Amino acid sequence: FKRSHEALQVRENILLSRVDEIEKEYNSKTQEMNKLVEALNKEMKQCEENLSDNKLTDVTEIVRTAIDEKIRELIADTDTSIEFEWDNLFETGIEQLGSIKLNGETMISPTIIFPPHVKPVVPDYKTKQLPTAYCCKKSSEQKSPGELNYACGIAIHYKTGNIYVTDTDNHRVQVFSCNGDYLFLFSEEMNGPVGICISHNKVFVTQLSGHCINMYELEGKLIKSVGSEGNRRAQFNYPLGLDVSDRNNNIYVCDCYNHRIQILTEELKYHSMLGIDLLKYPRDVKVTRDRVLVLDGSDPCMFVFNSDHVLTNRLITRGDGKQTRNSFCFDIDREYNIIMSDYANHCVYVFNQEGEQIHKFGKEGQGIGEFYRPFGIA
Repeated sequence: FKRSHEALQVRENILLSRVDEIEKEYNSKTQEMNKLVEALNKEMKQCEENLSDNKLTDVTEIVRTAIDEKIRELIADTDTSIEFEWDNLFETGIEQLGSIKLNGETMISPTIIFPPHVKPVVPDYKTKQLPTAYCCKKSSEQKSPGELNYACGIAIHYKTGNIYVTDTDNHRVQVFSCNGDYLFLFSEEMNGPVGICISHNKVFVTQLSGHCINMYELEGKLIKSVGSEGNRRAQFNYPLGLDVSDRNNNIYVCDCYNHRIQILTEELKYHSMLGIDLLKYPRDVKVTRDRVLVLDGSDPCMFVFNSDHVLTNRLITRGDGKQTRNSFCFDIDREYNIIMSDYANHCVYVFNQEGEQIHKFGKEGQGIGEFYRPFGIA
């Protein structure tokens, strides 16, 4: 009986010790969740202060669902219950909602720039990533010549040095001299111009809201327009960047929400497609004599195809040691280095052909050599 009594006491002490451990663990998790809630509320408050009063219900519901799912995963083994109210999450201009993190883990990192009257594409809830689109809302007061409202694309005419800029929210292209002096503008059949390139004295412009590609003379006279909203050949769903091949003058267009590159002839006739079942949200494309490079925005990376359109590489560019996720445009220099603007970090990165960083310049600001959310690059 004495031995049994001693054994029971030992077991009781073990159980009491375990109870203390469980209680401490519970208290620790409760404190941790309180800190997480406080951090989340603080970040959302900061985001809301930077955003406008527009209420995009569909977008709000998407974000709320993704965040709620993540929170439920984090607190699945606790008794904690958390609910959040969301409102006024986004503005209609080109704006980025800062990454929301819980316990150091990025919960959702959306770049939301939705065209007007467009229902957002449902995100991939496995990665909590929202797709990317662009805004092309007309300004209530169109700015004067020489003034820009969301300058998204840029191209340089190799002979004159003139700089062509897509003035997206003013629905026009403005032309400046190499010294930055305003020359002229053109806006015939413009509806949210974004991407722009110049080849053989022709200017090619993607029309985001018009779901088409326009071809102009250097002086701005419309030559031809092709495309409509859809997913068939020569139809587009928010076309973004584009480039012209020096080998055959074919035009490569990022057909973003159709998840492909469409290739047109120099007469804007359908030729072929690239990246089917591979690309998610292609943002920009550049064509060299032996390669086609595509910047894809779903899991930001660079797809590299050879001249026969066979995939040869998938580059993960890393700026300052971190994967670049906030780039929309890039270009290739004479040494085939990749020059990429970083929208969120207010800088420009230079990578070699293997995607390794070799240079960086710029910082946030308005002075010479400083940037504020750089977009197009040439």
